[in-house]
Amino acid sequence: MSAKGRTEHVDKGFRPVDLAYVELASSEIARDINRDIVLEIVRSKQPISRADLSRVSGLQPSTVSNIVEQLLQETWIVEGAVARRPRGRRPTMLSLNDNLVMLVADLRPRRAILAIIDLNGRMLAHEEISIFSDP
Repeated sequence: MSAKGRTEHVDKGFRPVDLAYVELASSEIARDINRDIVLEIVRSKQPISRADLSRVSGLQPSTVSNIVEQLLQETWIVEGAVARRPRGRRPTMLSLNDNLVMLVADLRPRRAILAIIDLNGRMLAHEEISIFSDP
């Protein structure tokens, strides 16, 4: 979608923005951005409750719940302990899944470094391999 034929001024001293060339984010793009925001907040503030995720992200609680359910189904995050609170409902805390790992590679002209890391960026294993090329 684009807003054709409209021009808006941001402030005096700035040139006008021609909205004919501005693309609006699709709901798919917005959903992906919100998902990335939630996953990054879980990574940086874990363990964290859904309510705290909503407060920190500025997203609606229903949006956060939908994203969390998807991330749980895909096993990116896991539910942990139930937090103790002086009053009200006791929240279930969320963290990154420590059982998921990634294989990463640093390829160079004469060597390769391979590593296995968890979602928190901890290196679990690594190997450096020499690469010899025939002349």
